[in-house]
Amino acid sequence: MSAQADVQLKDFGSIYSLNGKVAVVTGGSRGLGLHAASGLLQAGCAKVFISSRKAKACEEACGALNALGCKGKAISVPADLAKLSEIERLAKEVEKHTDKVDILLANAGATWGAAFDEHPENAFAKVMDLNVKSVFVCCQK
Repeated sequence: MSAQADVQLKDFGSIYSLNGKVAVVTGGSRGLGLHAASGLLQAGCAKVFISSRKAKACEEACGALNALGCKGKAISVPADLAKLSEIERLAKEVEKHTDKVDILLANAGATWGAAFDEHPENAFAKVMDLNVKSVFVCCQK
């Protein structure tokens, strides 16, 4: 009698494939977001939407990403995600290109350059709106 596992692993390599997937990268015009977007495209994503507050930075990032020669395409959708209306606009712009999003890399974030005991309440609200609330609303949309 031989002991044989009931588990069969087929096409293990495809488990990590991003072929044909659609991603949205907030804060994607520079730094970690830009490098993650590059990795997503190189791993096979069909579309990677790049969002940040600055339209020119989004366009430049998409130009660099599209110059990589990947099958997929980077698409610029500038938006200030600290504002709910801008998150809704981002979602509507993405919907113009696709009916699904497989990956949301909620990378946009900010901090305030003040000591803890001098940190103004309005700055705290702005940081929380972008770093926490926008992630929640982006996931909903």
